[in-house]
Amino acid sequence: MTVQRKIYIFLLALVLLVVGCGIYFFYRTPIIAFNLFHVSNEYMSCNTQNLFIYFVVYCLPDALWYMSLLLVQLLFLKETGWLNRLLIAIAFSLPFLLETGQYIGLISGTFDWFDIISYCLTLILFLCLRKIFLHLHYKL
Repeated sequence: MTVQRKIYIFLLALVLLVVGCGIYFFYRTPIIAFNLFHVSNEYMSCNTQNLFIYFVVYCLPDALWYMSLLLVQLLFLKETGWLNRLLIAIAFSLPFLLETGQYIGLISGTFDWFDIISYCLTLILFLCLRKIFLHLHYKL
């Protein structure tokens, strides 16, 4: 993999992570960005009764950080060695392990089936697109 391709993948992962963090900071209740600047956010709550809004506010940030993590793993896929394989396996399974930990009460947080669905869709999308990122022979 060329250095340009590695930079492209890293920047894409960074953008996805920043967008996910932006959604989290500006739309999750209580709105963290408002709390940082001591601004009242009592009128800024989202209508989470709407399934689309719920997905965008609560599941999309998780899916974006997971895709970001998976994209960074592309930088290690061609490497050999047990440590690289272990890191990739951990990255693939991490969100599922976190949700399972939430479900059984080992870690704090709220278990959500929609998160599991979004992680599965993200993993499927990644597995479909990884060949594009790794094997296209055009210049970036």
